[in-house]
Amino acid sequence: MSRKKENETTLAQEEIQQLQYQLVQYTQLAQKLYASTTQAEVESALSPLNALSEKIQLTLLKALAKENTQEAADVLAAVNVFSTSKEARKEARRALIRLEATKIYPQWTPPRTQVSALGVKVAHPPRFWRGCVTQAREQGEVTVLLMWEQGYDYDDVRTILLVLNYWHDGVKDATIDLMGKRRANELIEEFSNRSSDTRVVDCTLAEGKRLLEEALAVNTWRGTTPHKDYRSHLPTIDALILQAIELGEDRSQSFINPQLTAEEATANFIGAWSLGDYGLIYDLLSRDNAIAEGSSRNEWIARHQAWAAEGQPARVELDFMRERELRQSALWLPTTVSNRSSSRKEIEAGWSIELTDTPLSGTLREMPMGTAVNKETGRHWFWTSYTLVQEQEQWRIQRFSDEGASVQGLSIPELQQGVQRYEQEMEQNAQKYHKDVQQFLAEVPWRVVQMLHYSDALIARLPLERKVCEEAYNYSVMLDNPERTMVYLARMADRFPEYRADTLRRLGATQITYAYGDRAQHMPNRQKHFLALGEETLRAAIAVDHSPTSYILLAELYLSMQRDAEAEVELQKALTLQPGPTDEASIEAGLGNVAMRGERLEEALPHFQRVVALDPAYPAIWFNIGFAHRLLGRFADAEVAYQRALQLDQQDVRVYAELIMLNMNRGDKQTARRLAEQGVQANPNAAELHALLASVLFEVGDQLGAQRALEKAESIDPTLEMVQHARQYIRTASKKR
Repeated sequence: MSRKKENETTLAQEEIQQLQYQLVQYTQLAQKLYASTTQAEVESALSPLNALSEKIQLTLLKALAKENTQEAADVLAAVNVFSTSKEARKEARRALIRLEATKIYPQWTPPRTQVSALGVKVAHPPRFWRGCVTQAREQGEVTVLLMWEQGYDYDDVRTILLVLNYWHDGVKDATIDLMGKRRANELIEEFSNRSSDTRVVDCTLAEGKRLLEEALAVNTWRGTTPHKDYRSHLPTIDALILQAIELGEDRSQSFINPQLTAEEATANFIGAWSLGDYGLIYDLLSRDNAIAEGSSRNEWIARHQAWAAEGQPARVELDFMRERELRQSALWLPTTVSNRSSSRKEIEAGWSIELTDTPLSGTLREMPMGTAVNKETGRHWFWTSYTLVQEQEQWRIQRFSDEGASVQGLSIPELQQGVQRYEQEMEQNAQKYHKDVQQFLAEVPWRVVQMLHYSDALIARLPLERKVCEEAYNYSVMLDNPERTMVYLARMADRFPEYRADTLRRLGATQITYAYGDRAQHMPNRQKHFLALGEETLRAAIAVDHSPTSYILLAELYLSMQRDAEAEVELQKALTLQPGPTDEASIEAGLGNVAMRGERLEEALPHFQRVVALDPAYPAIWFNIGFAHRLLGRFADAEVAYQRALQLDQQDVRVYAELIMLNMNRGDKQTARRLAEQGVQANPNAAELHALLASVLFEVGDQLGAQRALEKAESIDPTLEMVQHARQYIRTASKKR
């Protein structure tokens, strides 16, 4: 029989009545504790409990652990600290641990006490013991662990663990615990070893309070609410942290990773603009920086938050970042030697951000000028450079230069020479690295981005020079940046009416490309806007010259949006305009796709065959023919078409899948195996082909090979439906065998 049962069954009737009375009265006892301001008052409130026999006390404490209320937890906390019985104190601690398993924590904090002059052993109130924090402030989030020792002999530890986010969430999480010293030391070790990439360093209570208050300020600014556990623990957190008097020293540590390179420090400086982490931006400045202009940290944050409320900065993108040689001053200065040392670097960056222009932008010293602006998204493109110095072996930003604005001040000949210089450098690099494609590609982006800033300045100075805009458009296409490409196309459409129709077609296609690209895929409203904008632009192009190409592009947009009937109307219109062979092939392919979607297979085939007559190498046309034949049950015709498709494009995974399926269905497993092996060789990163190979190998009895192929498929994309199907098929079939 358990000890619990023994205690309950050996109580006399009078003792049971005493126990029941105290269980009824514990909420009133908790209220007395809340009103107590001295140790004497607490001990007076607990005197009815201390007057009970130890047996009744232990039974009562066990019963309180089952109450699952805040008042019960607070009474147990008081007993744990002030009870005159050592066994009662231990049982109270065990009861608190049981309550904490149900997410109920004590909120009551013992009042401050004085140690008896007679040497009488008294309970100690909490006193700050240790603190530590993750040194990852540049990531926008830190975890703070603060500990207080309390109780008789200071052998108990109260811990508060806070997860603080400075981008949006503010106080993201909070956990309070009560434990012994041994477990507390184990917790510190676990906390310190939680991540090999993030260092954990000591912090004082003052520093922990500063970090918490900054996170609470984020909650206020963003209009977010601190985590519910923080709110439920607020009385304890308020007493131990926010209202604490003995805080210790605040060493003004930023808790930024000291191992950041100059490039990483610069990237974090730029990135914090978009994320609204203006405290981090300030902390990344050197003590002698020329940017803050004497502002305190709080003043800096307040000014930037006021700007952000109007400017709404978001979605920063980094085009390039590189270290460049330090510029040599024309004057000799006593610091010249140190400036040339490794303790000083200059980093330049091409980047962009979405924002709304506001007069407050002029109040920010480090606010660059956008040399190109997309009016639809509000994205501004910048070219900036930063001088960094080392302070206590950590890189900090000392000065800022707006390279884009400087370029705007050059003369037309200087701008033209600059563009020519970049073009010559890229041509020279193409020859230099003709055998090293990766090296050449690494050199291209930053040169093209910088050259575009020269082009932006030329466009401003020569607004009616079409060639300048056309070249900027071509280079933005090279960067695969549809958002910036739209800027140049929109200018060309407005300024050069003789080319308006062609420009509008390119602009509409670019708007649609952007809508379906990575940048807009997680923004459904923006995607919808740009699809509508693309449709409007193509309609405008049609109104100018009624080109078949414009109708085809509009039809392709409708097909992508599952608006098949409208697509067919536009294609039929294009067919009446006597299109050339290329456009006619596109029209027939589109009409065939419309028919396929409507399950009019016999109607689709003549359209596809007409495409072949016009252009036998038209993309995916042979696959479409094979697919139509396969759905019609003409497997031999389907296989012939698929084989032709494979001759033209060995990268089309669908063709391999169809051929493998055809051969497996007719029992030719070896041909299916050969096709699957050929497919993975030609497409080593295609998870679906590895999954198909696994299924085929399993069918031919090569279970080891099947397992290897399946593992390869899962390593590429374990969520793919075909991979999951192959896994389930092999697992189920293996059990049957």
